[in-house]
Amino acid sequence: MIRQGLAVLGFLAATVGCTTGAQTFEQDLAYQRSRKCTQWPTIVVQRIETDGRVVAIGREHEQYQWMACMAEQGREQQKSKPDLVVPAPVVNPIPR
Repeated sequence: MIRQGLAVLGFLAATVGCTTGAQTFEQDLAYQRSRKCTQWPTIVVQRIETDGRVVAIGREHEQYQWMACMAEQGREQQKSKPDLVVPAPVVNPIPR
């Protein structure tokens, strides 16, 4: 009985462990966009939401250039995937 319980727990742990690292297609595309817009040192990606929204932190004077770069990369991706919806990125200001 205990052995079966441990086997079930082991299976569940393995299943959950394998699915937590999976990314959505939208996240993969967002990661590609963010990798092409890394030239602004204060902009740091905090997370990429499952819908592809990129959430970053950075200084205000660089956020507009970074957001323009991200928009351009989104337009480039839409050329090969016209129905792709690219959510606008979010930049949270760095506290002073």
